Amino acid sequence: MEELNTQPVDLIAAKREGSAHSREELRHFVSGIASGLIPDYQAAAWLMAAYLNGLDSEETIALALAMRDSGSILEWSEGPGLSDKHSTGGVGDKISLILAPLAAEAGLRIPMISGRSLAHTGGTLDKLESIPGMSVDLELAEFVSLVETNRVAMCGQTPDLAPADRRLYSLRDATATVSSIPLICASILSKKLAEGTDSLVFDVKAGRGAFMKDTASARELAAGLTGIARSTGVNAVAMVTSMDRPLGLTVGNALEVREAIEVLRGSGPTDIRDLTLDLAAAMLASAGMSEAENGPSIEDLGEMLDNGRAYSRFVVMVESQGGDLEAFDALPTAAVRMELTSDRSGVWSGMDAGILGETVRMMGGGRYRMDQVIDPLVGWEQLLPCDTAVIPGEPLALLHASDNDSAAEAVRLLQSGIIWNEPAQPLIREVL
Repeated sequence: MEELNTQPVDLIAAKREGSAHSREELRHFVSGIASGLIPDYQAAAWLMAAYLNGLDSEETIALALAMRDSGSILEWSEGPGLSDKHSTGGVGDKISLILAPLAAEAGLRIPMISGRSLAHTGGTLDKLESIPGMSVDLELAEFVSLVETNRVAMCGQTPDLAPADRRLYSLRDATATVSSIPLICASILSKKLAEGTDSLVFDVKAGRGAFMKDTASARELAAGLTGIARSTGVNAVAMVTSMDRPLGLTVGNALEVREAIEVLRGSGPTDIRDLTLDLAAAMLASAGMSEAENGPSIEDLGEMLDNGRAYSRFVVMVESQGGDLEAFDALPTAAVRMELTSDRSGVWSGMDAGILGETVRMMGGGRYRMDQVIDPLVGWEQLLPCDTAVIPGEPLALLHASDNDSAAEAVRLLQSGIIWNEPAQPLIREVL
């Protein structure tokens, strides 16, 4: 790390008093974080000061760029446009598994660096790892090679990609500063900008199962993400989408992969298909391949699902990363399946996504510690469409569990999460 003109303690004091940092001060500070010269206790103190007093737009941009520059930045050959998508975390959100191969089949290169489960929300990497043999821990050179060859690859953050963010993120989790919108924006963009893509699409969730519970907060986050991306010359679009109820009919890693494959083969739940197509169209448009620019239409994209082309691209991606789809098809079901039934008459409007996500985590489908091993077989399978009139005792869903005790506990918890007589929000609330 270069010698700091301002010492870390001075930056902490300045932010404690509400003063703004210069771009140079943040660059030096982040360099010290990445190198380890700034200890955890000072980094944590600064995070709390930033959480309490905020970062303005210039500071947020400077922080994102400094964290991006703390590690490698991917370089690409001339070729098709490069694009990626980021979701802020949902329940039953298996969109990336469908969107990445679909957008690649439509003509883009998709270097998708994804995450693991966070709190009650699922993780794309955990879902992929329910496929036997699937490797998501790729070296950056291998990742780039796979994207250049297959137009799509999906992996996790590597140690040399935005390493300062990796350290600050773990401290944010330990200091209860995760929910700061400027810190969220800087963290997400540091990794996405390091990918070197031409365009980005953000799916910002709002509702019971989202980190942003209301549309206004989700809009603020979406505006921050698109604003930073655009300020660096990257085309960006954000959709604020509903997460009051889970997406699709399944929650749980292997169950969600199976549902994603159904959509890739032209069937599956309508909400998953529709949102995937809308995000794919936005991704193509932001990359200069809209229908008006002679790119594929939404109807064309739907045909790529219906005729199996998107699924074939998915198969190539999975097999290139060591995955065995035949072995996945042969996976057993969970040891116990127990029904969740209605306890009254009424119009069942679905399940509270937050309560459902926490319940699946309790069953072993998510983590409370990063070293916890996930059970890919547990989860939720919805049996009836939302907004259906039901009578007492009518089965609503199946709980896939590892034992009777966890299944019974899940049923007990989920009784409080049933939504009655509530019209659904539009799936897409806003586009920014």
